[in-house]
Amino acid sequence: LADQLIDNAVIESTVNEEWSLIKGSGVLDNLVPDEGQQEEIRSFLERNYVELSDCYKFYSAVNSGGGTHTLEFIELNKFLSETSILGEEHSSAILRIFIDSHISAKNGKSKVKPSIHSEIHRHEFFLALIKISIFKFITLPKKEIARLKRQGQHVPNSKRNVPTAPKALELVYDQHLAPVLANMPAGAKMRDAVASKEVLILFYDNLESLKACFEKFAQMKSEDGSISLSEFSVFAMSTGFCGGGERRRGLQKSSSFRNGRASERKHSITGDKTSKGVTPKDIRQIFSASQNDRPEEVEENNGENVSHYEVMSFS
Repeated sequence: LADQLIDNAVIESTVNEEWSLIKGSGVLDNLVPDEGQQEEIRSFLERNYVELSDCYKFYSAVNSGGGTHTLEFIELNKFLSETSILGEEHSSAILRIFIDSHISAKNGKSKVKPSIHSEIHRHEFFLALIKISIFKFITLPKKEIARLKRQGQHVPNSKRNVPTAPKALELVYDQHLAPVLANMPAGAKMRDAVASKEVLILFYDNLESLKACFEKFAQMKSEDGSISLSEFSVFAMSTGFCGGGERRRGLQKSSSFRNGRASERKHSITGDKTSKGVTPKDIRQIFSASQNDRPEEVEENNGENVSHYEVMSFS
């Protein structure tokens, strides 16, 4: 268990594979032509991978309309809003970035036409984050400089120094993500806590009981000894882990935004919420957060493509 929480070799392998998908799309070469800057960005992603991946897993499970391993447009908007990166005044630019980040469709790995209703995967989220950083700290400042010059106004030196793309990405992380991640129940510090001796001893002392419990729910539908979000939610509700009114409704495929529950959480990523108890959204996010960091594998199951991020093994 401890070895699965943070495995530097797995992280390096995953970053290299996801980076190759980003590079192979050709989009990055247009965004950041300088190879030295590209390498700085790749190094940044590897250095901060655990936190960025956990952040992605958290927001990819916010809305119940899609999978817990992919990010919808509404989830990207919530991410940008809660981290104060971009606001509603930039909604058109955010939508354009979201659609343009569907590089799986460009390299032939997806037949889904990019739209406001489609979803992006983790490597596409990383590309979107690069685009967002460039838009916020390079494109917008340049537009402001051009506006001041057109109006014949003085451009102060503080506005003239536009950062490089790698620096823009670091600014987004330092100014907007790091303060939130510091209070987020995830990332390296969370994995270190789970890997503590006290927790591992607790698992060890109750291993057989935990395994029997898992297998009980795995046998409901699965033949390979794994459970999906559906079985995990049944486990959570039948054990009383998820209760109250939310327990009776279960994990229905209804958007929490459409039924007005978007205001339920003041700041979901830090756990600052008005609702008490564990909700279906919490269950989705726990399920998503429990997935390991290895590259995504997709297998065909009953005629459908199923990602390994959509199932959970005992370990």
